[in-house]
Amino acid sequence: MGLRRSKSKSLRTIFIKYILYLGVFITTLMLVNYLVFGIASIGVYPANYSERIIQKNYDELKNSPKVNMDLLTPMCNFGVYSEAGDFLYGNFSVKYIDDSWDNYRKGKNTIGLSDYIISIEREEEVLIISYPLSMQFTNDGLRKTLPNAELTIIFSFLFQLFILIILWSNRLAKRINSELRNLLNTVEKIEEHNLDFDVGVSNIGEINLVLQGIDMMKNSLKTALEEQWNFEQKKKEQISALAHDVRAPLTIVKGNVGLLKETDVTDEQKNYCNYIEKSSNQMEEYLQRLLSITKEEIGNSELDNIINIRKFILSLKDQGEALGKIKDISIICNIEIDKGLHLKGNEIELERSFMNIITNAVNFSPNNSTITINANIKNRNLIIEVKDQGKGFSEKILKHGKEQFFMEDESRTESGHHGLGLYITNNIIKNYNGELILSNDKNGGGVVQVIIPLVRG
Repeated sequence: MGLRRSKSKSLRTIFIKYILYLGVFITTLMLVNYLVFGIASIGVYPANYSERIIQKNYDELKNSPKVNMDLLTPMCNFGVYSEAGDFLYGNFSVKYIDDSWDNYRKGKNTIGLSDYIISIEREEEVLIISYPLSMQFTNDGLRKTLPNAELTIIFSFLFQLFILIILWSNRLAKRINSELRNLLNTVEKIEEHNLDFDVGVSNIGEINLVLQGIDMMKNSLKTALEEQWNFEQKKKEQISALAHDVRAPLTIVKGNVGLLKETDVTDEQKNYCNYIEKSSNQMEEYLQRLLSITKEEIGNSELDNIINIRKFILSLKDQGEALGKIKDISIICNIEIDKGLHLKGNEIELERSFMNIITNAVNFSPNNSTITINANIKNRNLIIEVKDQGKGFSEKILKHGKEQFFMEDESRTESGHHGLGLYITNNIIKNYNGELILSNDKNGGGVVQVIIPLVRG
């Protein structure tokens, strides 16, 4: 199914709208604060309020017998000094008494960091008044608790602005997250190997492009997997057909060997017949296993035999020598394992896997060469190594040799090779939690190493 079309907007457009709306909200916020604190002046003295009251009561402050706070605002402080600079009375703090007089004598009009001073010369006295030139709260408690009204308004606006940006950003984030959720859901379905679904649409153009790409990838992957499944089914059918086809001539071989043994043959010829008969039985077992692979029936249900490891390896040596007689290949066996050591498993299955390795070694070894089988125990692992004197493995085989139907040269199928030997062997070894390792000997020749963990008891 294709991706449905929808009207979508680009991220650029969305962010521009976000900035414009945010600008409108900030402007509105500024206007509201201005109306509340500026025009209405609710609970706030104007910045020049103290200065206006002082100018209004200037004559009384100059001529009244005694200055008191009735002629000043609550924000004012004052001090009355003699002409010599002695403090007579007032509500200046101890610190401001001397500072105020010094600033007056120097002609300064400020005291401290934010207070202004004004001086009024009275009869034989000097009145010095300090006052703030900033907006102040009319409430005494607020005035003592909070900074001046101007700073409070600024901090209040900044706090409101911060909350506005957070809330508006969260709204934008939720919108984008809701659009991304569709993208994440699509990816999760693909991760769960569910490819039979319709990819949704997004209101954001860039996310829509990603979804379209994922939809194309999903459809391509689905097609590829269906083709692969069909190909695997054909391979299984071919393997099954091949196994059935081989059974007929194999039955003929077994029957003729049985008849041959009943004739007048020498002991040596009888041994050859026994080899042929035993190998035919093994081939029948291999064919049954091959059919099991195609039907996906291989499991660990038969891994319940106790195998004497030393006898098992010596049996491999005997079969290897029988295979190698035609090419005069000798088998050397180095076993560093106690006679009483056993392995739990299916002997026929294990024998089949190792004979695949030995058969490969014989096939690719030159005449009159040697194949060495080394067996030992290391770190509670059984290690069996088969080393030949052939040309060794190519880089391609070292990398892909354990894959099903892998053949470095397709023409080898004409010689009876179908790329199954190492693949089957590797699967059997994995049933024992083991590992199959391909490498080359430094002196030439291929090396196949099998590592199987030993279970106590």
